[in-house]
Amino acid sequence: MASGFTRRRFLTALGAATYLALTSTVGCAPLERTRKPGSLGTPKASPARVPNVRPLPNATFTPVWGVRVFRSRPDLSPPAVEVAIQAHDTAAGYVFVSPEEGGAGQGGSMIFDDQGEVVWFRPLRDTQGRAMNFEVQTYRGEPVLTWGETAGEYVICDASYREIARLRAGNGYDGDHHEFLISPQDTALITIYNSVPQDLTPVGGSKNGRAWQGIVQELDIEKTGEVLFEWKSLDHVGLDESYGKPGRIWTTLASITSTSTP
Repeated sequence: MASGFTRRRFLTALGAATYLALTSTVGCAPLERTRKPGSLGTPKASPARVPNVRPLPNATFTPVWGVRVFRSRPDLSPPAVEVAIQAHDTAAGYVFVSPEEGGAGQGGSMIFDDQGEVVWFRPLRDTQGRAMNFEVQTYRGEPVLTWGETAGEYVICDASYREIARLRAGNGYDGDHHEFLISPQDTALITIYNSVPQDLTPVGGSKNGRAWQGIVQELDIEKTGEVLFEWKSLDHVGLDESYGKPGRIWTTLASITSTSTP
């Protein structure tokens, strides 16, 4: 059966097809075959082996408009990072950033290396949202990734990048996404800004004014956000102790001192 398609011919054809597919890919070029010292003639390659490819030195997968694209994940388009100056004597490890939605590429939580190459990226659920305070913390004795999202959600992902918890402030409040701390007791500590009606005449303001109070909540992560503790600045800090003045919004240290407006 000389005309039969043998296993060897099949593997040879498969290798050639794969070779053509890879070398046609943007940014790839075939590696040159080398001869052993003293050998003659054209080097032979195993018919079942796919030829290796390497990135072209001047090729890039970053479009000119500053957004990264990935053939394996066309749904992802994080902003491209350009390393203009290589830093020296810096700590080893990756860089954590939270690009904002509305600029170049998607907003979300992103990790990249010292060369600006994306290591991991997770886009926001809401195209109008923003991620903040993206960092590594410890939960149940294991490292986790945490960040806050607008409006008022707090996310925990494990070492395999799987989301294991998503929390919100309790008692009807909207949490502030700037602060999210996991305590040694494996509870979540968050802050809240809350505007409430307030008589500001004792501090030179309007009788029908409003005051911004700072709220701290401790949430039970295991029970999907049950409030374990709540502290309100207006219950403990007088308006006359505020750095803010009537008619101005003034954010104070630790976000716990009352701020007043007419």
